[in-house]
Amino acid sequence: MDRSQMEDFIANAALLAAHLTQQCERAAAEQRDAAGALHGAAMDIEQRLAAGREAMLHATGAAVRDALTRQLDATTTRTDAAATRLERATESLGHLHAGLHARTRLLGGGALLALALAAVGIIGATAHLAELNLERAERASVRADVLEALQRVAIASCDSRPCIKLEAGLERWPSNEDYVYVDTRGSAQ
Repeated sequence: MDRSQMEDFIANAALLAAHLTQQCERAAAEQRDAAGALHGAAMDIEQRLAAGREAMLHATGAAVRDALTRQLDATTTRTDAAATRLERATESLGHLHAGLHARTRLLGGGALLALALAAVGIIGATAHLAELNLERAERASVRADVLEALQRVAIASCDSRPCIKLEAGLERWPSNEDYVYVDTRGSAQ
């Protein structure tokens, strides 16, 4: 993989990370909006129930006054039944509200977890690619040093033996001090 392909890959990975981040942020925002809407609906229902309760209490008061003249026991029974139904409806709404709140938190946490996992994966892949690029750069640097050294060296044949022209201070060939003996057998001379 050459440098331009690596740069394209890294750029694509960054774009993917940005896209995933936007999607996760959008999902989290939608979850927050949905939670707000649910909370608003619950508050609206709660207000309507309170208004209904007020209306019920008002109607109950009128019924009680009316029942004092006619049927006090029957009116009390109906009022208790209505209050019990209203309490059950209020409790049911409270459970529904708590369940919706818990689900909203769970969905938001899941979106954040997905975002974090995607970010960790992208960072890990980028780190691995950076490590591979560093290794490649080190190898290229060594090759460049060797090529540079070869440009400063002259190789020749001295009395049918290979010799190299090098810097001052090295063991020299007696016939021409610009050259140094090369041991092709692997031991120093």
